[in-house]
Amino acid sequence: MSETLRVASYNVRVAFGDDGPDVWPNRVDAVAGALRLHAPELVGLQEPTAEQLADLSERLPEYEWVGVGRNDGEDDGEFSPIGYRPDRLELLASDTFWLSESPDDVGSVGWDAALPRIATWGQFRDRATGRQFVHANTHFDHEGERARIESASLLAERLPTLGAADDPIALTGDFNSEPDSTPYETLVSDGGAELVDAKRRSEHGHHGPDHTFTGFEDPTAGRRIDYVFVTPDIGVVQHASCVDLRADGRVPSDHLPVVADLHFE
Repeated sequence: MSETLRVASYNVRVAFGDDGPDVWPNRVDAVAGALRLHAPELVGLQEPTAEQLADLSERLPEYEWVGVGRNDGEDDGEFSPIGYRPDRLELLASDTFWLSESPDDVGSVGWDAALPRIATWGQFRDRATGRQFVHANTHFDHEGERARIESASLLAERLPTLGAADDPIALTGDFNSEPDSTPYETLVSDGGAELVDAKRRSEHGHHGPDHTFTGFEDPTAGRRIDYVFVTPDIGVVQHASCVDLRADGRVPSDHLPVVADLHFE
């Protein structure tokens, strides 16, 4: 069993009935296939509903999932779920909080956000190394600029309180923020969680396009808004944005999966 742990972040796009050739039934096998191919031991998804998560769980039985719907804390609304391979990772604890002024209030909408936004986290023990760590996964609001800034501050404050005091932390998500933005700078500042962009920490650089969001258009162009962040006690061997294609030449989702191979210092 390798001591390197592969972590991924993947916005699979919520199922819209008016997505034309990109409706969920046309994409689900390709989304599952991309995850099967890249084979992360740990993955944070963004935007799936309970029905979409059930579809992926059926196709990827090697994973178990934690997370709740953002509207009611159960099954309603989009999830920000974490999938993990129990043959490699033992789940020790998990929970979800809302990105708002009242993080423990189910369904709360924060600041100028258009919708409820959440962060789901799990504390894991790596069976290969025995090391405990925390993985958090999130999706920032697409409209509220203040909500994105405040969500980054909330995460920077809350992440160090999750799990045990010395647990390393990996954070994945769609942050709807580019690298020159205030939310990004807040997450990688010297305060709070003191996170590092895994792409910048990668020992072997970056593979694939620089961007992560394509909007189902040209997969060679777009914006970088999806990330894997880590605390400084986690090393990064390699990092990639992966261009996967369906049989018809279209991408499985409007975002590219982001993959990073991690090791504990």
